[in-house]
Amino acid sequence: MQLPKGQSKYDSVVNQENDFLSQLEVRYGPVGLLGRYFLRASSVMRARGLTLHFARIEELAETNRANRDNWLPLVSVFDPNSFKATEDNFFCIVARDPSGRIVGTHACRLFDWTGTNFHEAATSLRLFYEDPERMRRPGEKCEVTAPSAKTVSGLTVYSGAAWYHPDYRGCGLSRILPHIAKAYALTRWPADTIVSLMVEDTHKRGFAPRFGYTNVDWAVYLTNSVVGSGRLAFLSVKREETLKLIADYLADSPQVDVGVLGGYA
Repeated sequence: MQLPKGQSKYDSVVNQENDFLSQLEVRYGPVGLLGRYFLRASSVMRARGLTLHFARIEELAETNRANRDNWLPLVSVFDPNSFKATEDNFFCIVARDPSGRIVGTHACRLFDWTGTNFHEAATSLRLFYEDPERMRRPGEKCEVTAPSAKTVSGLTVYSGAAWYHPDYRGCGLSRILPHIAKAYALTRWPADTIVSLMVEDTHKRGFAPRFGYTNVDWAVYLTNSVVGSGRLAFLSVKREETLKLIADYLADSPQVDVGVLGGYA
């Protein structure tokens, strides 16, 4: 069967059990604060006619392939052929429209850089591949001059795979979904830092603070990667800074009853 353009084979079947709130578990962090935030964020999404769900990495990859006309290939950090994704090291949150179609994505991956740091992981390509020598592309390399890259170590979350369907661009998804993913990452893992890479054009359009990053450092240079070659910004935000952003957001938002979260309230 030929699928409509931009539709993933996973879009036609939406399991209600994958609803974000029904599967939400706050393992780390201030439960009351985070519970209120997730309820508020889900409400904001519903006001746009969208619902939040968890998705498998295969769904992320298939959605990427189905929308290649408006979405670059997944960076290797989130390519299921580059690493073994498990519940312990990966999650993806998607926004679905009323038909069940995925119209927004954001993923996070956990790295344990105890005894090492982002700089070493990136330049060795272990950030991108479980087995760089076997998996790397011909001539592929990564150079890092951003000074702060050497200071990011220990448990670290890489946040990315951000995409919004053209039908839903301009309605504020880029100000909502990345923050939801970061907040959930901090409830799932006791990580100290969240990081990402951003191309220059996207950075110039002001997406770093919109995505919730407080530190922008230059630069990371990719050569012959799956998304091409270029200069990128190294972005980072500390755990406590993300929690403060959440608290500030709630302070300016209507209060919600955290009791509906049951055991998480």
